[in-house]
Amino acid sequence: MLTNLYFVRHAHSVYTSDELGRPLSERGMRDAEVVTELLKHERIDIVYSSPYQRVIQTVEGIAKHVGSRIEIEDDFKERKLAATAVDDFLAAVQKVWEDEAFC
Repeated sequence: MLTNLYFVRHAHSVYTSDELGRPLSERGMRDAEVVTELLKHERIDIVYSSPYQRVIQTVEGIAKHVGSRIEIEDDFKERKLAATAVDDFLAAVQKVWEDEAFC
């Protein structure tokens, strides 16, 4: 039996200092619908997500379509940008990707 894994990155979100609760933007919500359309004919038995709201929102359409609840997996969390809000979000993201040891 062949097992397929589909990895989906969260759709566009609006930056807020609340990393865990940051929601999708309007564009992100439309993109999440596209994800559902792309995957709705695939045989999907279970949907996993990180605990981030934006990720859950990205995959909840496909989970509903296939009749699966979303299993939250803490190990799918992103790297932490900072302990508090950052002044320059893009600079912080760039630093994370340039320095593998940055956490």
